[in-house]
Amino acid sequence: MERAQIQLVLLEEPRDWRLDDDTKEIGREGIATARASIREALKRSDGQTAPAHRSAA
Repeated sequence: MERAQIQLVLLEEPRDWRLDDDTKEIGREGIATARASIREALKRSDGQTAPAHRSAA
């Protein structure tokens, strides 16, 4: 078999492990809210964080 023809087979997850679209959207909104809160907190503190709490992100 030629190298270009090799393809991985994707495994299907059981349906009960999948998140529905509404749940995914709620999660995205929560993440957006959390990020906005972090941005606001950083603005209030002039972007200064304690060295022990710096993030790699």
